[in-house]
Amino acid sequence: MLAIQGLKLGLRSYSLKVLLGLAFLLLGSSLLAAGFSGRQPLTVGLDVGFTSLRLVLLLMALFWVQELFSRDIERKTLYFVLAYPVTRRQYLQARFASTAALLLLTLFVVGGLLGLAVSLLETGYKQAMPPALDSRFILVLLGIWLDLLVITAVVTLLATFSTTPFLPLLLGLGFALAARGLGPTLDFLLHNPAADPEQVSLLKPILEYIQLVLPDLSRLDWRHWVLYDLPVDLADILPAVVMALAYTALALLLAGHILERRDLT
Repeated sequence: MLAIQGLKLGLRSYSLKVLLGLAFLLLGSSLLAAGFSGRQPLTVGLDVGFTSLRLVLLLMALFWVQELFSRDIERKTLYFVLAYPVTRRQYLQARFASTAALLLLTLFVVGGLLGLAVSLLETGYKQAMPPALDSRFILVLLGIWLDLLVITAVVTLLATFSTTPFLPLLLGLGFALAARGLGPTLDFLLHNPAADPEQVSLLKPILEYIQLVLPDLSRLDWRHWVLYDLPVDLADILPAVVMALAYTALALLLAGHILERRDLT
């Protein structure tokens, strides 16, 4: 019941109007990128579209957590919810489920429009290897959703002990950028011959320690299967999915534990 209520609140919120505007900007940026590309325009357009999609939905996840959870604490409306036979942990899990459902719905609507726009795009140039807009496209969208679930769970955790409503937004954005950039940075330092040896010796130990705490969300970015028509590798999928679900579950467990012991007065 609480999850359905949260879903309705999210759909009625002002952020949905912002989402529609951002979705059109997303599609426009993809089409423009394809139009300015001299080679492989469909691949370039779809690549820009995936990047824009991850950025837009990251912002929507942050705002939906604030709308559905942080503001209930700030406005004291959580008191009225807890007057019913609902525990704080159940309330938190319901709000998280609402945000996850909103993100999944938005992802497939906007992602579907992106795939449709790219498939119907006429560039006047026939690629030798066009993007693979088949079931692998759905896998890419699911990878983005798992990425967003981890970020949403962490932002929810931050909101349970934050006394400032905008602090979870800022820290959540920093977490997302760090977790998404950790893997590519380490890969560059360890395997790229152009990496400065001094930077490698300085940053490698630090990043390896950070990797023990932060998840590597770049492992959930599977766009190369679609962009370059590559076969799906289960060795890439399974560990990344387990990592995302485990990190999400751990963050929610900690969030529920903190919320149950928080003095809301």
